[in-house]
Amino acid sequence: MNQGLTLTGSAPPRGQPAYTDSLEASLFQPLLPEVRASFAAGDGSELGFTGNPGKMQAVHSSSALAVNVFQYWKSIGQVPAIAAACGLCKPGPHVALDLQFEEKCPINKSFVFHPNIDVVIHNNTPGAKIKRFAVECNSAKHTTRTRMEG
Repeated sequence: MNQGLTLTGSAPPRGQPAYTDSLEASLFQPLLPEVRASFAAGDGSELGFTGNPGKMQAVHSSSALAVNVFQYWKSIGQVPAIAAACGLCKPGPHVALDLQFEEKCPINKSFVFHPNIDVVIHNNTPGAKIKRFAVECNSAKHTTRTRMEG
């Protein structure tokens, strides 16, 4: 609302007005083609379909949070910098190879849908025990209280 965005419900005209009217309005920069493809291949309806907004359009979307924090670093070829800044690996240009969004991680064959991890950073260190770093974003509501004394 502070940005003057029009919000709509999850199934217009029904639902709480918590979805932007376009995907672009939820993001700091447009989706890179390969990032869009990874969300399209996911099974979470993040991009939506005709007449219904995608989950990523929700103001509380954890996938939009993931894209808004991590896609920039992918777009400028600085995945190692963000991986090191998050404390996932040592600084250096050859540590983190790439990052992917909505990567499927099969657990076992009994699951109909395998988990889609928000961000997966692939480690490129030869002989490393850890091959991938998984990041799950959470956009849970936080309450801030201010106490004034006078």
